[in-house]
Amino acid sequence: MMICRITISALFSFAILGNPAWLAADDLEKQADWHAPDYVELQKALATWAQESDLAEPQLSQLAELWPEKLGPENLGPEDTTPGANLIRLANTAVVLDPTTAALVELTSSVDYQPAPSQQAWLKDSKSKLPALVRDNLRLQYGRWLAEQHLFDEAIEQLADLQEDQVADPAMLLFQKAMCQHHLLKKEDCIESLGKLLSNETEVSVRYLTVSKLMLSDITPLEEDSLDEVARLMRDIQRRLDKGRAGKTVRKEEEDVVAKLDKMIKKLEEQQQQQQQQQQQQQFGPGSGNGNQAAKPLEDSKPGGGKGPGNVDPRKFEDKSNWGNLPPKERQAALQQISNEYPSHYRRVIEEYFRKLAREDATTTP
Repeated sequence: MMICRITISALFSFAILGNPAWLAADDLEKQADWHAPDYVELQKALATWAQESDLAEPQLSQLAELWPEKLGPENLGPEDTTPGANLIRLANTAVVLDPTTAALVELTSSVDYQPAPSQQAWLKDSKSKLPALVRDNLRLQYGRWLAEQHLFDEAIEQLADLQEDQVADPAMLLFQKAMCQHHLLKKEDCIESLGKLLSNETEVSVRYLTVSKLMLSDITPLEEDSLDEVARLMRDIQRRLDKGRAGKTVRKEEEDVVAKLDKMIKKLEEQQQQQQQQQQQQQFGPGSGNGNQAAKPLEDSKPGGGKGPGNVDPRKFEDKSNWGNLPPKERQAALQQISNEYPSHYRRVIEEYFRKLAREDATTTP
């Protein structure tokens, strides 16, 4: 036992005090926004914590096996010290230091869908017996797993306040953040995360690099209240429902979809009205309304010369928000107008919108 403790002490004899200087570099050069810590820096940071903690001999031995001092074919090769490999090693370190984390570590290693456990609030607890380095990287592992399960709200809650200098794999953190923000239509946050990620392309894998550039080119032109945004919102609603998330967020998104479509239809109606007015002006000349060419305003108390049938369409006095009650022929005309304005693959979105209105009409009709 004494020999073991002496060996461990020797192993950690070069540990540095305080936080590891992960981002140190030549100040004369333009620096990227982040850099991944290497194996030695992580090892030293854990050594410092181990020296300050009262660990049992078995734990010290297991740490020595996970983080051997010498790097080489007999111990660890270059492929075993990548940021991804270091992240996994830190997760296994959590199990050594606190066996109760084993279930969470095993979950994050799974690729199969499983019902998400709780948000694991203890991962953010500074009073945890795990060092911050281990706890933060376990949060990254858990957040990555949640994102891969398409549980983007839960994932971003874990990842949002994590910083690049807190984790072993900053590229993974920024990529997973951006992916969640992309799916949740948080455009500005997504562009910011992708900008940070792409500021250091030399440390980003080809897969992350390719997908990140695609995400950036996809979300940058996204406009608020566009049919593109509506289509994405409807996909997100479907995702939430598939995951059993039929709560307030889904209802809010459904209301947003209806409101945005109402707004677009109103805009198209106004455009159509303007076009009709322009056609009338071209046909009857300036100042014409519906064919009555008035050279000057009528005097008081004199009837006008209009010869209209005198029939009033009561729909013109109804609540404009109730436009979904249009007759089938006019509703189809509105659908056709929208389809002409936007790419054909959006037609399904509009058709689903009309089906939703029809279902609502059926439930409210006595």
